[in-house]
Amino acid sequence: MLAIRLYTDTDLDNVVALWYRSWTHAFPELNHPQPFEQWKSRFQNDYAKQGGVWIATDQGQIVGFVVVSNDVIAQIFVEVEMQNRGIGTGLLNHAKSLYPNGLSLTTLKRNDQAQQFYEKHGFVAGTAGVNLVNGQPSINYDWKP
Repeated sequence: MLAIRLYTDTDLDNVVALWYRSWTHAFPELNHPQPFEQWKSRFQNDYAKQGGVWIATDQGQIVGFVVVSNDVIAQIFVEVEMQNRGIGTGLLNHAKSLYPNGLSLTTLKRNDQAQQFYEKHGFVAGTAGVNLVNGQPSINYDWKP
């Protein structure tokens, strides 16, 4: 059964491992410029400090997370084997409940699966840009109720 709760510091290793696995699975041809330890530091020192990290669990296991701050979804990832089971939808709906006046996010242009997911949930594609961390072309999305 899916549950969504606030992140705690004890979640760090599991969340970052999930994030890294999911990202590299989505983009196997890309060599991310940051090593795993830098991902961990970035999550701990940036995202976790924002206070808007929510964890999805299924039978006590972490299966996804979303980072939301100031009406921006900074990250949303689901464990590879658990995708297409409503976890991402649950996390996205939770974010919408926190920011009922609207949200924005950015995804890589090559991430067709994510774009379809966001559009299915009412997000509208906007301006193009470049991801500042990995240098890849990106696209901004907005959701307004």
